[in-house]
Amino acid sequence: MKAGWIVLVLALTLGLAACNQDAMIARFTPHPEAEMGKQAVDDWREGHIAALRTLLDPSVESKVTDEQFAGWAAEFPKGEPRSAKVVGTTTHVQDGERRYDLTYEYEFEGKWLLANVVLRKQGDEKAKITGLHAQVFDRSLEQMNAFTFHGKGGLHLLMLFLAIVSPLISIAACIVCVRTPIRRRKVLWALFTLVGVTTVRLNWTTGQLGFVPLSFQIFGASAFSAPYGPWTLGVSLPLGAIVFFLRRKALMARQ
Repeated sequence: MKAGWIVLVLALTLGLAACNQDAMIARFTPHPEAEMGKQAVDDWREGHIAALRTLLDPSVESKVTDEQFAGWAAEFPKGEPRSAKVVGTTTHVQDGERRYDLTYEYEFEGKWLLANVVLRKQGDEKAKITGLHAQVFDRSLEQMNAFTFHGKGGLHLLMLFLAIVSPLISIAACIVCVRTPIRRRKVLWALFTLVGVTTVRLNWTTGQLGFVPLSFQIFGASAFSAPYGPWTLGVSLPLGAIVFFLRRKALMARQ
């Protein structure tokens, strides 16, 4: 019975997370540009090349032949998709020009089509498509970027271990600091124990590492994920905790 309740809570939590990420994407999705991008993908996969060309920017429209469009579309899954949704959106504004980068995910029978559309809009002019790309996968984007241990190696386990240990060290140092008889700057020392510097980041999906030498993190660790994107673990050196433990006896002696 207890295990059943745990499964239910996990299912509800994941369901709420999925709703939240969909709501976040919907909040930042531009209209009517999103509808234009989806129309371009639909025209492409259904073979309506003439209709697709009317949506393209002249700089792109002249570079691709009808045969190339048709050849690429032949690799797409056939039939009507079970669902289609926006899974990524960014907007860039510079010198009166807007650039929209939209990603759509189509679900078919055992296949998923991931399409990226880039639109450019100058002032009040109608937006035009300047980039169009699509790829077929055997799994959904959410499945590919799920936080799972399947196929993960020692590097992933090491980063996860450090992401757990670093905050524990900082919290332990903060508790010890609060209980240590320090007369001056006790609050500053307690806050300093929670600071981590120099961050190593791991893309949980790809295993790619990143290094940020000039950075600060509270508790010395972080974990975040963009909607439908990969999880990124960040681990920092708990410098504040280390310095406090090294200076603790001197601080007590001064007291």
